[in-house]
Amino acid sequence: MRVIQKINNNVAIGLDGNNREVVLFGKGVGFPAIPYELTDLSKIDRTFYDVNERYYKLFDELDTNLLNLIGYMVDVIKSRIEGNWDPNLTFILADHINFSIQRLKMGMKIDFPYSYEIETDFPEFNKYAMWIVKNVNKKMHVYLEKGEITCIAMHLISAHEGNQNDGKETWSEKLNRILISITEIIEEHFKFKMDKKKLDYQRFRYHIQYFVKRKEAKEEIKEDNLEMFEKMKESYPETYSCVCKIQEFMEKEFKESCSKDELLYLMIHINRLYSKEDCNRKGITPDEN
Repeated sequence: MRVIQKINNNVAIGLDGNNREVVLFGKGVGFPAIPYELTDLSKIDRTFYDVNERYYKLFDELDTNLLNLIGYMVDVIKSRIEGNWDPNLTFILADHINFSIQRLKMGMKIDFPYSYEIETDFPEFNKYAMWIVKNVNKKMHVYLEKGEITCIAMHLISAHEGNQNDGKETWSEKLNRILISITEIIEEHFKFKMDKKKLDYQRFRYHIQYFVKRKEAKEEIKEDNLEMFEKMKESYPETYSCVCKIQEFMEKEFKESCSKDELLYLMIHINRLYSKEDCNRKGITPDEN
């Protein structure tokens, strides 16, 4: 195994015997001077093929125990549900769950509704999503709410090839149309162009996906963070102004308004997107994505 790029001391990029690029996890695999030949393959704990490089920065952010746990569960799910799977599923789920855990630590409670529609339409995916939440709660000593089952089930559905809703407009087509419209609202409001390849945009995309699904099912998250909403509204008036435009678009699309907690969550995502783009344009921080 030839190691060609260091991510950190315990994560590196290598080339296998067939010259395929692979992400290597193992204690000290990124420590020696690069490039080098790794002859002791017992040092490799896990390998991942076809990983999009936008997820590389996650390796420094994620708890190793969480990543290993999610990796194991994804392996089990892939072995039991046939089909083509997104090779980035482990990192998509780990990123989502890590963000949920960080929200809990910040005292930000968002009770996403549990979708019985998903449970009925996709029982196998829902079963494994429930299994993931149960194990994360047990192993990571946290308490993810029941609504997280629906979030994770939707990630599984999206990562499994060929699962679309029936109807004149498929689920993928509707999601793409709404995502494009919301992206255009944000870009027009802040006068910048989003980089669709960046991890923060993917996080935003997954949030919009779940947002749309809740709207279709007429499910709203509870308003438990009104004080935080008011603080964000006061601290980031331009972001709030942008979110109001998105709310107007969503009201036309679904004939109902958004809860303040949903608007808060949108503000968090949009502020993250815009603040990083703004810093990159001004040269305040290097573009690491």
